[in-house]
Amino acid sequence: KEGLELFSPDTKPTTRRQMLGTSKSTATAKVGSISFSWNIGKDDLVIPRPPSSPDTYSKVILSWVAAMKYVGMSAYCEELVYPGVDNGGASESMNDANLEEMEPLSLRNLQIFKEYKENLKRGAFPPIQVVHDPNVGFTVEALEPIRKHTLIAEYIGEVTTTERSGETSSDSLMMLLDTGDDNTSLIIDPTRRGNVARFLSGINNRSNLSKKKANVRTRRFALNGKCHVVLFTAKKIEAGEKLHYDYNAGVEGKSVVEWAKGGFYDTSNFF
Repeated sequence: KEGLELFSPDTKPTTRRQMLGTSKSTATAKVGSISFSWNIGKDDLVIPRPPSSPDTYSKVILSWVAAMKYVGMSAYCEELVYPGVDNGGASESMNDANLEEMEPLSLRNLQIFKEYKENLKRGAFPPIQVVHDPNVGFTVEALEPIRKHTLIAEYIGEVTTTERSGETSSDSLMMLLDTGDDNTSLIIDPTRRGNVARFLSGINNRSNLSKKKANVRTRRFALNGKCHVVLFTAKKIEAGEKLHYDYNAGVEGKSVVEWAKGGFYDTSNFF
C-alpha cells in the first residue's frame, strides 16, 4: 500500500525523493520487497504499477485463472519451459543467443526487466484482465491507466523447434530464436503452459485500419546467453482499452506460406 501511494500519479517526484532519498540516476526504487520505476528515461522500460485496490487485484487474478482453465492450460508459469528433444520440444541448451544477431537491450533495461520478474514472483502483476469477447474470443484490457513502455508480460510457453511447430494447432506461437534453420530455430508454444501473454489480441497485417490499433510491441533480447521475448506498451494505455500487437512483427511482406514455414500464420481473419 505504501508503495502504491508513493508512486501514485498524484504524488510529486520531490515527495518521493524526500521519502526515499534515492539517487536521481537510479532506474528503480524498492518499497518493501516491490520495485517501482523511478526517474524514467526516454528509452527506459517501465515496471508496471500493481493494481491499486484489492478489488482490482482480484479481477486480475480471477480473470487470468478463468481464461487459462477455459483453454485447457495445465500450468501457469513465468519462465520458459524446455520439454527436451525426446519429448517433442527443445532443450535449454538449444536456446543459444549467439546463434542470431539481435539488438542488445541496455544494461539499465536488463536490470529493470530483472526487477520486474522479481515483482511477479511476489504477486505484483500489471493491472490487466482477460475478458471474453463473443466476436473475437479472449482479449486483454487495462483496468487502470498504464504508461508508455510499461512491461506487460514476457512471452512464456513450451519451447520447440520451427520444424516441429506444425505439430501444434495453437494460434499463439511466438518466434524465440531465428537461426535460419528450421531444425534449430525456436518457437514458444503456450498451449499447455504459459502466462497472460497468449491472450493479447493480434492485428490484421493486411488491414491498415487494424494496424492502427496496435498499442503493444514485442522485443526479443538476450539475457545470460538465452533469448527472451517481452511485450511492452507502445503508448499510454487508458483504463478499459484493449491491448493489441502484431503477431508477425518483422516479417511484413512475406506470403502466408512463408509465414507458416516460420511458425507464423495468416492474420487476415483478425479484426
